[in-house]
Amino acid sequence: MAQWYYFTFGSRNQAVYMESILRDKGYRVELRPTPSKLGKSCNTSLVALGEPEEIDRIRDELLAHRMLAKGIYKEIRSGYFKDYIKVY
Repeated sequence: MAQWYYFTFGSRNQAVYMESILRDKGYRVELRPTPSKLGKSCNTSLVALGEPEEIDRIRDELLAHRMLAKGIYKEIRSGYFKDYIKVY
């Protein structure tokens, strides 16, 4: 089952830049406000809905473009509440 993954960056510009590159390559990504549980440094995260294999391919694209994500988090829902687990 596909899950939501949040990619956090050092700045909003990095998230916007990677969103445009990944969309051009056919990935389903979008920009969303960074949840306060994940960090205060950047207010925008790149969010992808996918399987772990697709997330690994997105991470490889980030590294190929010399972009360093501060963290990649998987969203875990339990009823109304959301929590996040760091994947990378």
